[in-house]
Order: sequence, then structure tokens, then C-alpha cells
Amino acid sequence: MRAAAQLLLDGPRAGPEETVRWMLALQAQDFAGGLWAVALRDRADETRADIEAALGAGTIVRSWPMRGTLHLVTPRDLRLLLAITAIRAVAAAAGRRAQLGLSPEQLDRGRKLTVELLAGGRALPRAELMAAIAERGLDTSGQRAAHLLGWLSQTGVTCLGPMVGRQQAVVLLDEWSPGEAPERDTALREATLRYVRSHGPVGAADLSWWLGITKTEATRALTEAGDELERIESEAGPLWLAPDSPAGDPQSVAAAADAVRLLPPFDELLLGYTDRSASLEPAYAHHVAPGANGLFRPVVAAGGRILGLWRVERRSTPSVEFDPFVSFPPDALPALEEAAAAHLRFAASR
Repeated sequence: MRAAAQLLLDGPRAGPEETVRWMLALQAQDFAGGLWAVALRDRADETRADIEAALGAGTIVRSWPMRGTLHLVTPRDLRLLLAITAIRAVAAAAGRRAQLGLSPEQLDRGRKLTVELLAGGRALPRAELMAAIAERGLDTSGQRAAHLLGWLSQTGVTCLGPMVGRQQAVVLLDEWSPGEAPERDTALREATLRYVRSHGPVGAADLSWWLGITKTEATRALTEAGDELERIESEAGPLWLAPDSPAGDPQSVAAAADAVRLLPPFDELLLGYTDRSASLEPAYAHHVAPGANGLFRPVVAAGGRILGLWRVERRSTPSVEFDPFVSFPPDALPALEEAAAAHLRFAASR
């Protein structure tokens, strides 16, 4: 059901903007993996260049809307999510900024310099932007650059937009995509409904983890949105499902059960939930996230279940190699070969 909700099934084709909007946000600290996560779901046989073009057109952007982690998101939904998460995220990093000597006065100076440097539709790679700020007298050495850019992004000043060469450039969110953030309560209700629609069935702990809000607030948000959701009792406690989600459509669920996908590292099928046991047997969790260091490997999914790992071998002719937890089902092998070929085409299409 979760695989169906996340569009990991064969079905109508979509475009990058439509796919990212449906998912609300796709984790994308691994840039290439984030682009592949979109291509997997929109089923449009797009090239990597096509999705990079969407970034260049401003229909999708990349930023830190929650959990201090980069996500792909539409500009409108970036504002929606920041309306929920910004206050807490900014407060959580205040101590580290103070250790680095980034005082409120210096942050404000950094904001003014950034607006000055990027005004008029300019786009600068992060290193160039931080070098230009340093030239104007504000120290951006060491981790100060990362924390300044994080603060600028979490407060809605900047986002990552078009490609400049092989790097994604920083732009002003207000110029790149003008708009207004909704009130926090309104934003939380919409985000709750859309997260459940694109990820459900989910519990309050899942929503709390994904949005970075307290479990009490997540429980209240789900309860208040209950008139538009279906509640399911499970051994793990109550779960919520959106009636209009593919997860509630037997045909879509059947299609997802037959689908084989090569998921990128940090894919939403795992990172979208605090309890991942519906997709990943706990006995194999250390294979996917070795060392408990927050790094997640690319995985093979069939019907929403994680069956093993995959990787690209960078030879003269690149190839996809598999590492199953146990032997892959024989009837899945043709689909695995097709999925591997699709990924290689995508990766070579810059």
C-alpha cells in the first residue's frame, strides 16, 4: 500500500513537477539519487537532463525544509513546509551558530549581502556566493558557510535552483518563485493530509518524524484531519490512510505488488517513516544502513519490500551489480534487468 501511495507502480505518466508535488517533498541530500527518485515515480522515461531542466525552470527546487536535510520540493510547497518547520529548525541550530560566532547581527548582514549579490535573478553556486560574501567583510570560512546558507534557506531567503555547470546554484526564493507562506495551522493541516495521501498508511510517529514536529502535535493534526482520512487499527497502533490515495485502490495496490524498482539511497520508501519494518526486515537493516551513521544504501524493492542492494560498477562500460539478501525470485529477474538498463540510461543522459 505504501509503494502504491508513493507511485512505485506502473501507471499513467507524469512530469517532474507533478511527481514532486504529489510526494510533497523527496529527500535529496544525494543529488543524483534525488533526481532518480523522481524519475522512478513519474514513469515518463525522462533523462537526467529533463529533471535538471525542471530545476532550471523553477518548477522544482532543492532546499532544507525539514530535519536539516535537503529535499526536492515545489517552491509553493517549500513555503508551506517552512511555515511549519522553520521556527523549530532555526532554534535547534542556534547554539551551533553561536559557537561559530554567527551572531544575529552577522546573520542579518549575511542576509543583506546575499540579497544584494543575487538580486535581479542572479544564480551563484554556493562556493562563489560565500566567497563574494567574504570579500565584502563577513567571514564565511569553515562551517560558517554551511550554517549561514542553512539559516538563509530555513528562513525562506534562498533555495537551490538552476544548474551552473555541474553545480546547483543559490537563488532568492522571492525572485525565483514569488508567493506567500500560509498560516502555520493551515499549512500543518494541508501537509498532514498530503503526507498521508502520498505515504500512507502512516501513524502519528511517522508524521512526527517526517515533519520534525512533536508526536503530540502530529497526533492532534491527524485527529483534526480525521474527517478526510480513514483510520485503520493495527498491531502497531492506529494508522491513517487517505481514501483518494492509490494505497486505497485495490488495482493500484496490485500494480505496486508486481513492480520492481531500484531505489536510490535515502529513498522515501524507507526514509518517509520512523518504523520501516513494513518494507525492510529488521534483520537486514544493518545492510541498508551500516554503522547506524545515517547513511542509507541504494536498495532493490519488489512490491514495496526491500530484497537487497544494488550499485553501479564504473567500468569502461558501466553495469549494475546486485547483492540480494537471499536469492531474488526468478520471476523478478527480467524486471531487474529492465530496471538496471533504465537506470544506466538515466545516469548517462546529462
